[in-house]
Amino acid sequence: MRRTLIILFSVFVLTMNANAQIPSTKSDVDTNDVLLSFALPPLDLLFENAKKGPSWDLYTLKIEELNRKLLTEKRSWYQFVDFFGTYQYGVVGMNSYTNLGANYPLIYQNSGGEQIWYNAGASIRFPLDKLVDKRNRVKAQKLTVKQTEKELEVWYEDRKMQIVELYVKSEEMLANLKSAIEQYSLSQAQYEMAEKDYIMGSINISALGIAKGQQVMAIQQIGKIKSELKVAILKLEIISCTKLLDK
Repeated sequence: MRRTLIILFSVFVLTMNANAQIPSTKSDVDTNDVLLSFALPPLDLLFENAKKGPSWDLYTLKIEELNRKLLTEKRSWYQFVDFFGTYQYGVVGMNSYTNLGANYPLIYQNSGGEQIWYNAGASIRFPLDKLVDKRNRVKAQKLTVKQTEKELEVWYEDRKMQIVELYVKSEEMLANLKSAIEQYSLSQAQYEMAEKDYIMGSINISALGIAKGQQVMAIQQIGKIKSELKVAILKLEIISCTKLLDK
């Protein structure tokens, strides 16, 4: 009985000594981390949501403005026609008197009536410079609209390329994260075995330190991959106008 207690005490002391000489490191990966269960949505969804951003709205508003200017240019012939009209209303009055002689009184007469005057018409002007160049101005405005539409297409294709690059990078980082977690699990198992071997005296402190170092490197690699993955996902959120991470 006494021998058994001595062995148990020796094992306890060796364990405490190993932990004191090897720097402690978090040995468990946070299984609640949202990145560990993250899945990318379909690529087509990100392409479509990219149209909800301010850049797309800016181009569509500009195209609408140019189309309205084109419509105004097509209707510019209105300025060559002028319509005019006048209208007057009034009362015309006339006073007169009749002199029949010295022996008779003057006879005064008063007459008047309502009258209306109106006039209407139209005039057409032919400014040759504007008439001759009208078709060219309309065509130029159409080309401006088409150019802006092409600019929108170029912007959209460029934005889709950026989405694809970040999408592929995120997929790669997710695969790397999975591999890093598997590597961590392996290093964790190796360290636990090395710890038991050290307690039993099968290996020395240097071998235990190597096993611990591999475990630490695996944890650091997971942290680095998670950081790069989160940056890629957040960039993807911004350019695709799509919420991807809940936290």
